[in-house]
Amino acid sequence: ETKWNFLPFRPGLVGGHCIGVDPYYLTHKTEMLGYNPEIILAGRRLNDRMASFVSSQLIKLLTQKNIKINSAKILILGLSFKEDCPDIRNTKVKDIIDELAEYNCKVTIYDPWVNRDEAKKEYGI
Repeated sequence: ETKWNFLPFRPGLVGGHCIGVDPYYLTHKTEMLGYNPEIILAGRRLNDRMASFVSSQLIKLLTQKNIKINSAKILILGLSFKEDCPDIRNTKVKDIIDELAEYNCKVTIYDPWVNRDEAKKEYGI
């Protein structure tokens, strides 16, 4: 972090209308040209499982803290695919919400940037 213009990237949810989708266009084209894009596909598989990983880590934390999972109240701050943005296309937050619903957690979502009607229409939340 001492380098000039250093950006501290960290693993997270990859959604939105570009990064979450465009690698599939690239892999399709490269396969047409006879190339096997293993690294690109491995990256997508990892990203596609991130919501499940986040959910399982949260369930583990609740268990460690002796919080009853089926009555846990969870507040998720942010629904869009990135901060300070109203765009909810391909948001992976919905996947986390769905995973937590399987445990009967009481999930509340707050995102002041997102239009409530659009969230209800697109994702039923």
